[in-house]
Amino acid sequence: MRFDLYVPKNFNDLLRYLDKNRQATVVAGGTDLIPRIQRRIARPKLLVDMSGLHELRYIESQGDEIKLGALTTISDLAESSALAGRYEVFRQVSYKFGAPPIRNVGTVGGNVAAASSSEDLIPVFLALDANVQLASINGKRTLPLEKFLLGKRRVDFRQGELISEISFRKMAESSWCSFEKVGRRNSLIIALVSCAVHLDLDPKQMTINQIRAAFNRMRGKIPERTHLTEETLRGKQLNDETVNEGLRVLESELMLTTDYRASADYRKRAAKICFERALTRCAAKIIG
Repeated sequence: MRFDLYVPKNFNDLLRYLDKNRQATVVAGGTDLIPRIQRRIARPKLLVDMSGLHELRYIESQGDEIKLGALTTISDLAESSALAGRYEVFRQVSYKFGAPPIRNVGTVGGNVAAASSSEDLIPVFLALDANVQLASINGKRTLPLEKFLLGKRRVDFRQGELISEISFRKMAESSWCSFEKVGRRNSLIIALVSCAVHLDLDPKQMTINQIRAAFNRMRGKIPERTHLTEETLRGKQLNDETVNEGLRVLESELMLTTDYRASADYRKRAAKICFERALTRCAAKIIG
């Protein structure tokens, strides 16, 4: 397959080029797009390689927020001292994301923009209530990630826009976030089920102050939040009875389908186990 390739000199050059060439497809690490081109699923006529724009590769702590540049790699997340300790969830994701060569080139922005159930970072960002910063020649705008995702491989891009940054509020001392993933192997896998849970817990009263959970699939083929389950658990004491109540609501909330990888019944049972494991790990980390 033949296509033209443009390499921008800097970020402003990239935005100007996208404004003038509206048929262009942006590529960074290429870990999602290149296999789709090889399988003739994607057929771009013009690729714009933004992988060399180092101004979009950063992990910053600013005020009460953590900010990740769109070209931050999966390896960057795993190795960052700014994401150590309380943000170990990014190491959990990284070690199950893929082989080192994939982690070294796969990017935060690319993972989010791909908008499918195979993207491991999206459930984590949903659980952290992350925002997406979008940039174009006309300026920048910020959307909650949940509103940015419209459907499988459909996101709220306006003409000439691309993801420039992902941000989320820092976790409180009483909070933790954890990630679980089930596949046919322990690593280098596309998830049958993946789940991220963010828990804010009063360690003395064992009261759930806040909880957010997201799965790689809930109803369709994109990651989504478990809003009904969250509402059920929020404000209650964390004990076996409450967890079981949450699992019953979660089961009703999951509307999964069978495909060649796994049955709907298996996915649902695995999802409940992943949720309980992630919730238990969060609570154990908070309590100490």
